[in-house]
Parts: sequence; structure tokens; C-alpha cells
Amino acid sequence: MNENTHKLKLVTGYIATITIFFVLSIYFYRLLLVANKYYLFVVIPILFLSASIGLFNLIKLLLTIVSFIFGRNDNDETLTIINAKIYEVNQLYKFTLIGIFISLLTTVMILDIILCVTFEQYFLLAISIVIWILLYYLIFYILIKTAKKQISL
Repeated sequence: MNENTHKLKLVTGYIATITIFFVLSIYFYRLLLVANKYYLFVVIPILFLSASIGLFNLIKLLLTIVSFIFGRNDNDETLTIINAKIYEVNQLYKFTLIGIFISLLTTVMILDIILCVTFEQYFLLAISIVIWILLYYLIFYILIKTAKKQISL
């Protein structure tokens, strides 16, 4: 496939995702103003998630446009630098998504515990806490293993 065609498809995809996620950010911001206090635990991480995805795609769009403009006429040095920057943005994107996912998971855990205490389901609360602890153990085990792999590279 032609490299220019590939970049044009990337630019089109970035513009579509930026539009979608910024519209979602506006929607969740408006929802933030009228939501119940318990739903704020879920709406705030989702707002950060949609805003950060839109922002990272905007940065990658700008970098792709710069590489499209300045990468002509066998200018491989510019393409190498911009591809390295896009890789760094993707790494930052990945770690931001992991952090937002963990915060969203934590808020769901807090809401689950509040719900179990509110309805006086203490047996369900005990089972829920054990499941949450195991889930967090597995997530942090995978994160530590991934971080060790990243550091060793």
C-alpha cells in the first residue's frame, strides 16, 4: 500500500475518533453537572478517559500531518524522529488508559461496597471484597510483569 494513502487513512481515522471522543467528553461533562453523587464516581473517570483519548489522538494527528508534510523527498530523518515521537505518545496513551481503568475499577468497587452495606448484605460484601482483592492482585501482578519487561528492554 502506498505510504501516503496509509497516512491519509490514519488522518481520517484520527479526525473521526477525535470528533467522537470530544463529543463524548462534552456529553459526560454535562452529565457531570446533573448526576447523582453516586454516579459521579463513574462519570469522572469516564470523562477523563474520553478527554484523554481525544487529546492523544489530536497529538498523533498533528504528528502525522507534520510527517506527511516534511517527510517528502526522501527525508528519512524527519520520519524517524516523528515515528519515535508517535511511539512515545502511544506509550503514554497506554499508561494513561491503564491508570484510568484502575481508577474506574476502584470506583466500581467503592460503589459495590456502599451498595452491599446499604442493603445489609454482609455475606455478599465479604465475597465481594475477596473477589476485588483477587482482581487487584492479578491486575497489579500483570502490571509489574509488564513494567519489568519494559525496563529490561
